[in-house]
This record gives sequence, structure tokens and C-alpha cells, in this order.
Amino acid sequence: MFECHDIPLSRRRWLALTLLSAAPLPRAWAQPEDASPLLLMAGAGYKRPVEALCADFTRETGIAVDRSYGNLQQIFAQARASGRVDVLIGDADFIDHAKGLDLPQRLTLGQGKLVLAWRRELLGRTSPDPITDPVRDLQKMQSIALPNPQQAIYGRAAEQWLRAKALWTPLQDKLKIVQTVPQVSAYLTTGQIDAGFLNLTEVLAVKGQLGGHVELQPGAGSYAPIDIVAAFPAAGAQPSTVSARERFRQFLHSPQAQAVLRRSGL
Repeated sequence: MFECHDIPLSRRRWLALTLLSAAPLPRAWAQPEDASPLLLMAGAGYKRPVEALCADFTRETGIAVDRSYGNLQQIFAQARASGRVDVLIGDADFIDHAKGLDLPQRLTLGQGKLVLAWRRELLGRTSPDPITDPVRDLQKMQSIALPNPQQAIYGRAAEQWLRAKALWTPLQDKLKIVQTVPQVSAYLTTGQIDAGFLNLTEVLAVKGQLGGHVELQPGAGSYAPIDIVAAFPAAGAQPSTVSARERFRQFLHSPQAQAVLRRSGL
């Protein structure tokens, strides 16, 4: 049988501290050697999946991620003003044409999809799918929202689609230009507009509050394909976050991250 002996308080304290120092930290608490937070910027239409990715990444690695969202022109301006961005998530073509940013490394996350969505009880009908022909039915609407085509990915895609369908000029009096995809979503879910152009990621998040939606396909006679990428600085740039950037890149390849992207319509 084991015998119990009283251990002096000072010795018991020493033993406890020894055991605690020898025990490994839980994975989520362990701090990496390079614990500098990453600075990630992304188009506002991808805030939900990016938030999920960052939360999983921090739990996995212990590396914090500072985030900023907006339309891509707003994001570019912030990146230029700060002189730094570790990861930028958005449309590859927009990023390619951004002035004053050097983000040569790319990882494709998926294909962005333009969606036309409408509010509940549209056109006086209670059917969840009142739009059967977007070109015809859009002309019956009183108000249609889209993000700013000069600043936002899906605003530009919406303008391209409307022009391809010869609707851009006829619908000018009905178009409401806002700054970001989430603003279109807010107007739709509160019933303040009849229809709006969003990305599939946002629609999947709020579809229970919509009357319905139709996914618009890219290509000839529509809008240009949208490649959503994670863009990184050159390998030697910003030495304090080189290790963290590489770990984030590796994380984006993981089944866990890929599942988040697929659920988000990418």
C-alpha cells in the first residue's frame, strides 16, 4: 500500500511548479516562436468565411490575425496608408491593377459567383421563386441595389452583366449604388429594395431572409470570371511575419480550411 507523508509547504509548492512547467501547453494556448499578429484585409463580401478561417487558424497555431474589411478600393487605400498587408483576399484582377501594392504571391481560393437575389413577397407574390427570367423580371422592379462598380468586385460584375443584357441604361433610374455587398444584403433582408446583386457567399448566409435568388453564370454575354485569391507579399518582405504568413498559407491548403471555403460557395 502507498503511504502518505506530509510534505512541507515549500516543497509541495516546488513540486507543483515543477509539474506545471513540465506539462505541455494545450495546442490552442501554445505560442509560436514568431507570434507577430498577421494583418489580413479582405473584400467585405467575404467577411463571414474569412472570420471563420481566422478563428480556426488562431486556435490551430496561436497566431493572432488582425482583420479589416471593405470594398477592395477601400482595402487598397488602407494597405497603402499602413505600408503593410500580410494577406489580402479578393479578386485577382482587382489586385493585379491596384497601384502601389506589391503582392506577387497568390493562392487561388475559388471562383466568385454573382447572384441576383430578391426580397420576400416580391411583386405581390408569396412564392419563394418569383423570378423565372432575370432579364424580363428585373424591368418590373422598382429598386435594385448593387455595390459600387468602380470599387467593388460584385458591383463591377453586376454592371458587366447588366450591360451585356442591354439593361444598364434602361434601369438607371432604379439602380441604387452602395459601397459593399453586406449593404446590399441589409437592404434586401429588411425589404427596403426589391432586388440586389450579391456574391453567393453572402446569399448562402442570409438566404432564409430572402424571397429567392438565381446564380448568374460568367462568360460570354455575361460578366468576366472572378478568381478569388489570397495574395501575399514577396517571400522576403516584412520579416516579422514571414513565418506566420507561411503558416497561414499552409493552413489554407488544409481540409479544415477547404471545407470552410466550400461551404461559403467558393
